[in-house]
Amino acid sequence: MTSIQGLTSHHWRVPAEPFLVTTDDGVQIRGSRLGDADPSRPALTLAHGMIGWHRKPRFAVFAEQLTPWFTVYAMDMRGHGESEGLCDFGGAEIKDIEAVHRLARDRGHATAISCGTSMGAIASIRHGALIGGTDAVVSISSLAYWDWHGDAHPRARRAVQSRIATPAGRAALRAFGVRMPDRWDPPESPEDVIGSISPTPVMIVHGADDDLFPPSHAHRLYAAAGEPKRLLIGEGFGHAEDGLTPAFAHKLVDVLRETVAL
Repeated sequence: MTSIQGLTSHHWRVPAEPFLVTTDDGVQIRGSRLGDADPSRPALTLAHGMIGWHRKPRFAVFAEQLTPWFTVYAMDMRGHGESEGLCDFGGAEIKDIEAVHRLARDRGHATAISCGTSMGAIASIRHGALIGGTDAVVSISSLAYWDWHGDAHPRARRAVQSRIATPAGRAALRAFGVRMPDRWDPPESPEDVIGSISPTPVMIVHGADDDLFPPSHAHRLYAAAGEPKRLLIGEGFGHAEDGLTPAFAHKLVDVLRETVAL
């Protein structure tokens, strides 16, 4: 972990145990298992967004807020934090989710749900469609299609591009423990594959005021998804971590209970 991350990382206030798994393509993924480890409880794998890590304060506090209901397996995605590899913007990250999902299953959890924010949501949708094996998929602030630039608010678009598309931005990201690829070939988009998640339940959460991926992305994902599916558009939710509040944690659990035994 970089010194910047070390200084700003959240210190757990619930029982926590570090874990290390290796993906099918040989990338080591690190994370923390949070809450009661009783395998009779449902497990939830939690995947962060780009430029995040699993102990980033707002994300980590949300992970803790879910522990009354779940054993949470929060990970650093490839190219981020303490994990190896390069960021693949939600492409190869499906292997990260699968490795952590297998860990939860191997530890005896009969129910396992995948949940991700932004890039983590992209990976969660694609994992549910292309690999599967989870009992529900929760997408928070995912894009639907890769060519998102024209729909984003100019300020949000410039903020992202200045970080990932300029030498100075990439150097700054490395200081935060984020490693970007020199080139990237886009895989199937979430919209292309989300229909294959069915009959596993999928929950699509989005902010009505999301400046990066406007709610039209969520509506397109919902239209392409099979049943059972839910769409939640939140006023004032913002993008990804902006909306991770205690009230949202309760809402998430309430909706999941409609389709999954928790």
